[in-house]
Amino acid sequence: MDRKSDIDAELGRLETLLPGLVAELPAEDVLKAFAREAERLNARVPAEHEAYVARRINCLLASAGLVPGETEGEPCPAGGEDSPLAGAPADEERER
Repeated sequence: MDRKSDIDAELGRLETLLPGLVAELPAEDVLKAFAREAERLNARVPAEHEAYVARRINCLLASAGLVPGETEGEPCPAGGEDSPLAGAPADEERER
């Protein structure tokens, strides 16, 4: 999962999924269920994007009130043009 569009799409899926987990599961089970859902991304993300993915996931969990605050006082990164992945080669460029 080295294409930036794939990484941001999976992060978006996790972001969309999280409120449903919070609403449907007991609090003690939400983090375990979320970790299972995020396992595929975490296992396949390239090393150069691991920190970005970890910050995004921490921010998702903090926004849901499941873990304390933002990552080390830094603002939460978002996907799109402001993301650290924005400077990565576009998917079409990689496929050439």
